[in-house]
Amino acid sequence: MSEKSYKIELKCLFCDHVLVAEESKKFQSGDLIPCSNCNKENDYDSLIEVAKEKGIELIRDDLKDHFKKAFEKK
Repeated sequence: MSEKSYKIELKCLFCDHVLVAEESKKFQSGDLIPCSNCNKENDYDSLIEVAKEKGIELIRDDLKDHFKKAFEKK
């Protein structure tokens, strides 16, 4: 299986809008990130947890497809 990269966008926990910040802005645990769409503040730690879960889901789906294709060939 070849190396693959994934891009996971951080989305507002309230309205599902993609969060955008200045390139120079750095966030850390405990920060609140405002949504430009609904103006609600998103907890950094919660956003990272959701992104991790999405990443695991993407990798799991790719692995399922990879193994399914590998066993179909035999």
